[in-house]
Amino acid sequence: MTPKIYINYEICDKEGLCVRVCVEDIFEQEEQKTVPVIVHPEACFFCGQCVAICPADAITHSGFEISNTIPITPEMKIESDRLMGFLRTRRSIREYHPKRHVRRETIEKLLESARYAPTGSNAQSLEHIVITDREMMDKLAALSADLFREKVALYEEKDALSNLDPRLARRIEADIPFYRSVVLEYEAGKDPFFYQAPVLIITHADLTITSCPTEDATLASYQMMLMAQSLGLGTCYVGNLYEFGNESQALREMLEIPPENNILMSFVLGYPAVRFKKLVDRHEAKVRWL
Repeated sequence: MTPKIYINYEICDKEGLCVRVCVEDIFEQEEQKTVPVIVHPEACFFCGQCVAICPADAITHSGFEISNTIPITPEMKIESDRLMGFLRTRRSIREYHPKRHVRRETIEKLLESARYAPTGSNAQSLEHIVITDREMMDKLAALSADLFREKVALYEEKDALSNLDPRLARRIEADIPFYRSVVLEYEAGKDPFFYQAPVLIITHADLTITSCPTEDATLASYQMMLMAQSLGLGTCYVGNLYEFGNESQALREMLEIPPENNILMSFVLGYPAVRFKKLVDRHEAKVRWL
């Protein structure tokens, strides 16, 4: 869709910042200190760079409501040491307060934060499913247990791994004990899939719309997890849904995932039943400077 883009010649400061930041060369400026010209509006992918950069508010773009273009203020910035401390306090939570309900308005704040995560070519193609129904989560857990059982049975068959890439085969072989232990936990009445969390968020997308859907979903999910942390909530990634869920027609039908979409990321959230008191270290980053 080609947007309607206008430049108010009367207030344009003629600095050409819109020309400099537009990666699709929608604007041209023949000479310095002249009003830019819109030459290729059909190439626009609605990134909003031109609107965000214009100091004179001279650009109007049909894809962006003027009321939602908010000036950036110093108060919006976070001091780096404080940000580092906040990032280090995030931990995976696997025990949630059984009686604390997460309000819908709180979950909506998380979803709002996901809108502002970067996406490849600004595709913004992600879709989210929010599950707060305990019965549905229990059904998903039962389906997940069945998938784990199938994987264990498949990979324990004689020669089942012989036709796979040796590296993949070694990884799967190493994972079989984990799959088996998860099934045993589930059969013992525990919830090794969702940890009895009150909320499950699943992100899916049409794989044909963007070149990097998994990366988009990962970034959006982590952004939601950080927002959750700022609101006093705990979170934990749930790998089984996007690792095995796309293979299960029953699971896809339960979640009403469109045929062209795949589950890409999922995590649970709720109010933690425990609070961590200290920051702990992690492995040093492996870095090569070139």
